Amino acid sequence: MKIKEAYTTLGLPETASEDEVKKAFRKLAATYHPDVCKDSDAEARFKKINEAHQVITSGKSSDPEDRIPARSPFNPFDDFFRANQSSFHPADNISLTTTISFKESVLGTKKDIKFSRKTKCASCNGQGKTLLNNGCSKCGGRGSIVEKRGNMIFTHSCDKCQGRSQTLPCKPCSGQGVLDSEVSVSVSIPGGIQNDNILRLHGMGHYVGSSFMFQEQCTDVHLQVSVIPEPELTLEDMDVVFTLNISLLEALQGSEKQVKTIDGKQNVKIMPLSKNRDEISLPKMGVNKVGSQRVILNVQYPDQIDPLISALTKGT
Repeated sequence: MKIKEAYTTLGLPETASEDEVKKAFRKLAATYHPDVCKDSDAEARFKKINEAHQVITSGKSSDPEDRIPARSPFNPFDDFFRANQSSFHPADNISLTTTISFKESVLGTKKDIKFSRKTKCASCNGQGKTLLNNGCSKCGGRGSIVEKRGNMIFTHSCDKCQGRSQTLPCKPCSGQGVLDSEVSVSVSIPGGIQNDNILRLHGMGHYVGSSFMFQEQCTDVHLQVSVIPEPELTLEDMDVVFTLNISLLEALQGSEKQVKTIDGKQNVKIMPLSKNRDEISLPKMGVNKVGSQRVILNVQYPDQIDPLISALTKGT
């Protein structure tokens, strides 16, 4: 699925904010979840909605030519970076990892991520050099004059000193224009994320220059999420899946059993004459409390039938 198709699936423009994407996804997921909607195409539509949400939040389009990065709450100039991202070399991006629990992967969480990046040197404004004052009263010793005409900004040489200027390498950054800085950001990890999924944090990487509109341009941070497995529980689309082993007698007569959930143990009722691979649904116990937990029955058949017959006929 392409980025454009993903936004269309959620009924949103490509300029939609993170909150708008989240609200649209939750509304559609709740409407078309198979446990709620009984339309014949509900499951297919639900899967498409989930895929669209994953494409937008993770930036993983199925089309290799679709290079538009995913939305992020960290970059207020997201549309500008969409147009300029291709000029950055992949090696300029920062790769990080974080680990979350299985429950956090289902419900979503926030993580404080600390890392080192190159930021613009404030002393030289990222230029790598310090301009010496040439004594000109008109340009203030800079050798150039900046003028604003409407929404446009123009720079030209000072006509009084003929642009005479002299520079020295900036001492704080040793002429590099950037400084190594330790930063900490709070990252929202969406519910439903899978092990080794990568989140793109746009504009949170190294400073690489400024645009013609004087906005800072920075590379991305690629955050790989490692999910700690939870024994007996797995995640499929929006649902948590648990396999419950029961005896043939319990399947025939019905019973009550405890199952593991992300919120601890919970009792479920097994109806009489249940079959192998039958499912019990626990609503709102899946991704973002929108999905469900599916309890799949695994009926274990006895090696000998006589004890079973005795149990069934006992007391009759």
